[in-house]
Amino acid sequence: MTGSSRIAARRGALVAVLALLPGLPGCYIDLDGLSGGADPGPGPDTPAPGDPEGCAPGDCGRPCVVAGPEAAGAPAAIAAAGPYVVWTSRGGDRVRRLDPATGTVDDLVSFTPAPGLLAAAEGLVVWVADDGLWWCPADGCAAGATSLLAFGAGEAGAVGGLATDGRHVYWTRDEPSGTAGELLRCPVAGGCGAAPELLAPAQSHPRGVAVAPGDAGDVVWVLRGAGAGHGQLHRLAKGATSAASPTQVAALLDFPDRVALGAGELLWTWADPGGAAGGVSRCDLTAACAPEPLAPQAEPSRPLSEPAALAIDGADAYWVNRGGGTVMRCPTAGCPGYPEVLAEGLTRPSALAVHGACVYAVDEADGGRVVRAPR
Repeated sequence: MTGSSRIAARRGALVAVLALLPGLPGCYIDLDGLSGGADPGPGPDTPAPGDPEGCAPGDCGRPCVVAGPEAAGAPAAIAAAGPYVVWTSRGGDRVRRLDPATGTVDDLVSFTPAPGLLAAAEGLVVWVADDGLWWCPADGCAAGATSLLAFGAGEAGAVGGLATDGRHVYWTRDEPSGTAGELLRCPVAGGCGAAPELLAPAQSHPRGVAVAPGDAGDVVWVLRGAGAGHGQLHRLAKGATSAASPTQVAALLDFPDRVALGAGELLWTWADPGGAAGGVSRCDLTAACAPEPLAPQAEPSRPLSEPAALAIDGADAYWVNRGGGTVMRCPTAGCPGYPEVLAEGLTRPSALAVHGACVYAVDEADGGRVVRAPR
């Protein structure tokens, strides 16, 4: 199947499940509010209209809601961790966990104050809470989460990005002046006490960070800078110490925010704070890359508006558009046409994770929920 025919087929499937088409049998799910309505033709796998728990376990054949507002608990950040999908729950001050095979949602951590950013790798989950950095195995931590670093008042709010390779945790710390931001690192084994390793000082509004899996590779991060044309991308070998100088990969960028690291490429989101423009860009991972749009064009009715999350899985990139209410996919080498729309009709989606055959997104409708779509 060609790229254009695949997109057309996917879009047709979306219409079938996201809109009520009288006279046609099939599943019905209203992601734009779960408002109910007549079911055109119930079948054995058709959820009751308005049922936020209507996803069939283990089935990713259609967009649906896997955790409604009560189960999701005002989700903030989400990640795939081993056999689970995990997210931080601001409403319940906890970390929640979904088993996609059974559809069960439970607490991985029953209390952690004001959790926010979260990352996962090799079955390990790390997150930012109001009182510090914490970690826990995705398969459970009955004895309680493990502290990596304690925070003082207001320090959690300065964290702009978080990543882990399962061995170390990397995060960026911003500050108001835009001249003293930092990239920091802490080993998972043993934590870092009160002294995390400073890898890069004097950073101008650092934001997203990503790290290669395994023992080798790079850590990359975004400097948003002071305004349009001041953004940068930096990289540093994972084996480097605080004495090493980062390499500037790209400069003169407009408002870069989130970053993802592929096998041989870098991708990042950007969005004008005024909402006038936004997009996803890419470049080959070289000493000095040549930035180019990942998706040079998009349908006017499905714009790249306020892209706010980004993930790479294999040869494909996935992201959400807060302003457009969509989840999109495109090859990491660049879209040959319009980016593929995996889900639409969402309310300012803000985070995303890829797990198995599914893409999971945090959607702000009804106070926050977790939705799922075929990838």
